[in-house]
Amino acid sequence: MKHLPAITSITLCLAANAAAQIRPPQLGFAGTVDGTLRPVYGVAGNFVLGPSITGEAVAGKVISEAFSGSVGLLKTESTLVAFDGQGHVLATTDAAAGPALFGFSPDGATAIAYVASSNTLVKWKAGQLVTMPFRLEPDIVLAVSVSSALEASFIVQREDGIWEVASASQRALVGVTAPVLALASGELIYSDAKGIVLRKPDNSEVHIAGRLPAKFSLQQMDRNWVQLSDLATPRRFAIPVLSGHEGFYQLPEVRQ
Repeated sequence: MKHLPAITSITLCLAANAAAQIRPPQLGFAGTVDGTLRPVYGVAGNFVLGPSITGEAVAGKVISEAFSGSVGLLKTESTLVAFDGQGHVLATTDAAAGPALFGFSPDGATAIAYVASSNTLVKWKAGQLVTMPFRLEPDIVLAVSVSSALEASFIVQREDGIWEVASASQRALVGVTAPVLALASGELIYSDAKGIVLRKPDNSEVHIAGRLPAKFSLQQMDRNWVQLSDLATPRRFAIPVLSGHEGFYQLPEVRQ
């Protein structure tokens, strides 16, 4: 009997530790209309936004963002920032004004950022943000991606349509419309008259019904989630793209 208080104390301690570790699943990070970047928790159709991860660590409003599931990149008016899954800043570098496009390697560890205003490509790898030599003119870059060989490819707009361009190849993307997002899985995300289209690497398509805004942008929230942002209102939407779990859901709004 003398040992019961100690056993009870240990049991209560373990239970408290287990309770402290229980939290809603994190679905990635979403940009909001107030210019902050916030973690998204919950399940499809039932979301909660966490506190801003930027705050004092990142000066200025976030104008572009993406997260691979391992590492994220965000762009303010003058800075490019790499961050981890807990929202901690890993590195920063100066960048030209305006938005950026982001792409990730299949393992999520390597990322690239394309800043259109300066026609600049920046790579995140091994803990560093490094500006790379780059020239792709006169095409308009719509999206970027990174192959398993860590080679960058670009989705570009030309007079005769939308093309995918890599260092040693290019192909027309018939039926693809802008805006478009290229995932590391090889899938392309874009829209048609009925909603969102997920085009697989084998050119098969999954269609997700949804009433889309007239003008919107697409960002990667996580490996299996995409954010669609209405460019005219505060509305933001979350699109799960994992096979068999596709959908179209509205995210909570942040009160300004």
